[in-house]
Amino acid sequence: MDLDEEVLDEAAMVADMTADHCFRELSDALEAFTADALICITPPAFHCQHATQAMVAGLDVVCEKPLATSLDDALAVARKSHETGQLVAVSQNYRYRPLTWTLQRLVQQGQIGELGQVSLDFYKGWPFNYDDFRRTMPQPLLVDMAIHHFDLLRFITGLEAVSVSGESWNPPWSKNSGDTSVAVTFTLENGARFVYTASWCAQGDFSDWNGNWLLEGQTGSLHYRQGALTLNHCLDRYQVADSQKVRLQGPPLSEQAYVLADLMAARREDRQPRTSVFDNLRSLAMVMAAIEAVKTGQIVAVSNNEIEELAQVSREQ
Repeated sequence: MDLDEEVLDEAAMVADMTADHCFRELSDALEAFTADALICITPPAFHCQHATQAMVAGLDVVCEKPLATSLDDALAVARKSHETGQLVAVSQNYRYRPLTWTLQRLVQQGQIGELGQVSLDFYKGWPFNYDDFRRTMPQPLLVDMAIHHFDLLRFITGLEAVSVSGESWNPPWSKNSGDTSVAVTFTLENGARFVYTASWCAQGDFSDWNGNWLLEGQTGSLHYRQGALTLNHCLDRYQVADSQKVRLQGPPLSEQAYVLADLMAARREDRQPRTSVFDNLRSLAMVMAAIEAVKTGQIVAVSNNEIEELAQVSREQ
C-alpha cells in the first residue's frame, strides 16, 4: 500500500506482485483480502489510524517504531487492542541483538550489582534524503531514533524511568529543520540516573547503531563500544579487580524475525507479545517526556495514570 503510484509500482516490481495486490488505501486492501496480521510500516503519523483499522477488521498488528507521534494516539491504539482482543507488537528489534541480549543477561544475573548510573552516547552523521519525513520532524532524533535506546534501557536494566530533564539543539551544518542533537538525564525508579547524549548530524561516525554503553553498579561495570563488550569487577576505592572481554550471545532469532515469531507465539499461547503496545507505552512515554523537557527546560514526569492502568491490564492478561 502506498499513496504514491510510482512508489507503489516500484514496490510491486521488487516484490514480484501483481497490480491486484497493490492498494492506495488500507480499507481497500482489508476488503479485498483476508489476513492474520498487518505489518504497519507507514510513517509514524499514520500508525494509529492504520493499526486501529486492522484491529477492527480482526487482524493482529506488528507496528514499526515509534508506535505513534503522540501519547494520545498511542493510548488510542492500546485501548483498541484491549477492546478488540487483537495483539499489537511494536518492532523494537534492537532488543533482539547479541549485544543487548548479553547486557540484559549480565545485569539481571547481578554481575555488576545494583545499578547506580548508566550512560549511552550515540553519534551518527546520517544524511537523510531531501524528501524523507524525518527532515522536517521537530525532534527527529528523539522521536525516530531515541525510542530504540530508551526501550533498550528498560529492557536491559528492568527499571522504569520516573522523570527527565535536558536540552536539544541543531548544529549549523544540519540539513534537518528540527533538533538533531540532545543531552537528557532520566531518573530511574531505584534512584539511578540514565544520561543520554546523541546526535544524528555528527561530523564523523563515532558509534554503531547500538551506541556506546557504560553501565555502573555497586560491584563493577559493563562497557561497550564498536562491537567490544568488557565486564569489570571492582574492589573498594574504585579499583578494578579483574577485567574480561565478553563474548556476545544473541537469541535464537534476531531483530524483526524475533518480533514476528513472538507475535505468532503470543497468539498461540494466549498472551501479550514481549514488545506489546502496553509495554511500549512506557518507552514512548520516555520519548514524549524528553521532548517536553527540552522544550520547557523543566523536569518532566514520565508516566501518567492511564499508562499505569493499561500496563496493569497487560500484566493481568
